[in-house]
Amino acid sequence: MSERQYLGQGTTTSAEKFWYILGCVYFGAAYMQKVPVKKALSEYGLVEMTGAEKFWYVVQCIFFGAGYFAKVTIKKALSEVRSSSGFPAV
Repeated sequence: MSERQYLGQGTTTSAEKFWYILGCVYFGAAYMQKVPVKKALSEYGLVEMTGAEKFWYVVQCIFFGAGYFAKVTIKKALSEVRSSSGFPAV
């Protein structure tokens, strides 16, 4: 069983760091998957997107709305988070 983590205070294991970097090296796939997540979190005021992330989100949206549709499912999941989970309700 893994230890409970809180937004802004989480950690990644060595294996998770390795696979993320490997995913980024492979045509930036891991980075591109992260961008819609950051967009959803930014709309709740939990993070700020960098200029590069904003640019790539727009590029993803231009190509058949891929960035937007990925963000929608993430926002739906965030909307179901209960405030008793250790961080402010969104």
